[in-house]
Amino acid sequence: MKSLAEYALLSIIGILVIGSLVGALFDRPVFMSYAYSNSMTPTIDKGDVFFINPLATNPDVGDVIVFRTGNTWTVHRVVAITDDGYITKGDNNIATDQQSHSVLPITRNKIGGTVVTVNGKVITIPEIGNYLETGLTEGSKLLISGMLIIIGAIAFTGGKASKNRKGKKFFTIKFKTPYLLASAFLLIMIAVSTFISWEAISVDYAVTSAGGLREDWYLPGQEFQRELTVKNYNFYPMAYYVSASVPVVNVSNKEFKLGSGEEQSLAVVLKAPKTTSLYSTKVKVNAYLPILPASVMGTLYRIHPVVPLLAILVEVSIFLGMLYLVSGIGNEEAIRIRKRRNSTLRGIAEVFKR
Repeated sequence: MKSLAEYALLSIIGILVIGSLVGALFDRPVFMSYAYSNSMTPTIDKGDVFFINPLATNPDVGDVIVFRTGNTWTVHRVVAITDDGYITKGDNNIATDQQSHSVLPITRNKIGGTVVTVNGKVITIPEIGNYLETGLTEGSKLLISGMLIIIGAIAFTGGKASKNRKGKKFFTIKFKTPYLLASAFLLIMIAVSTFISWEAISVDYAVTSAGGLREDWYLPGQEFQRELTVKNYNFYPMAYYVSASVPVVNVSNKEFKLGSGEEQSLAVVLKAPKTTSLYSTKVKVNAYLPILPASVMGTLYRIHPVVPLLAILVEVSIFLGMLYLVSGIGNEEAIRIRKRRNSTLRGIAEVFKR
């Protein structure tokens, strides 16, 4: 029964961790998130963590949903359903989102899921979001992630209690545990370094009938060119892929490699929209470790920018797995810790037992 409970708990943690990784990759909340404002007070206060059912994308009136407007994810309640979509409102707001923020009715493809409730009450964990937002540096977040990985690795592959001839109990950790930790750390570093290398370069301009009178002012329908620079700040080579949507009509170089510290100039041609306004067009630059053939990388990139990264992680994982099998390491003891009945905090470690 105890083992069943442990595996159930580890399974839940695993699902949440995997969901968080998927959410990070696809820029959407999965399974859990937290409120950035008090618009849902008192149901969900600012900083409260709440849980999401990502499969429930067909809500009813009264359900609290997570949906996307522009580049922002919002958690608000459905107050009406129209032919055009869902009308939403924060419990602490006077007007609906459609009235106060000129948000169009929310369609199903914009919904990330429905907030989990029990007997009509939203399940929340207070204040954690505030600490995550302001109390942790990026280094601290990585440290916590590393600690969770270590705990999970020890739980799944760690040692077992054993006795020597004198009856002293020991907790042993096998070689496969530190190998798994090192492998997980390597995969995390590859993913993090890749994400850090990605950028969206803004091209800001104005479309006006007075085009040409000032810098960055253009006439409706006018084509113009901007020069952008991409630099590799990593200590190793990277393969770069550039993409942009309308009104960009051409990019001088969409695929290239850069060594450490090298730069690449790009000539981006845009066609000004017909409507006069201020515009900010994004040119997306994605970088990857060049360990896949260029033709394969390009094909995967055209599917989705995340797909090449997943392929790289799979390739590295296969290599690490084969190295593990070929090396023959596994059940040998790497660390032995003596357990005492009177304290769980005390122990004598025999590191790298001979």
